[in-house]
Amino acid sequence: MTLEGSKIVVIDDTPSIRTFLRVSLEYEGAEFHEAYTAKDGLELCKKISPDLVVLDLGLPDVDGLDILPQIKETQPGDNPPVIVLTVRKGKETIHEAFEKGANGYLTKPFMVEDLLEIIEKEIES
Repeated sequence: MTLEGSKIVVIDDTPSIRTFLRVSLEYEGAEFHEAYTAKDGLELCKKISPDLVVLDLGLPDVDGLDILPQIKETQPGDNPPVIVLTVRKGKETIHEAFEKGANGYLTKPFMVEDLLEIIEKEIES
């Protein structure tokens, strides 16, 4: 598997998750970008036009579900896929995430192989 040259933005307020994803994604050849807050993540998406976004829902400033539609609109005509990575397991939350445009949903704790498989599938499609 290779994500060579893919620009991936991770929006998550947990430093250890961001570090773990940085190591994993860069190992696969991805260009890694990160944000701690929803506001910074949205600005980053507008600035770099990522190929994919990994989004936590429990952010310190805004709920991830509230910015999900805005992330999808950062690139007119070419919406980046968004993979939700969160501790929230409720069916209603999962349903709402997909209604708002999520392309995938994975709960923490997670296996990095599962996340990489979802990312690769979304980037290839």
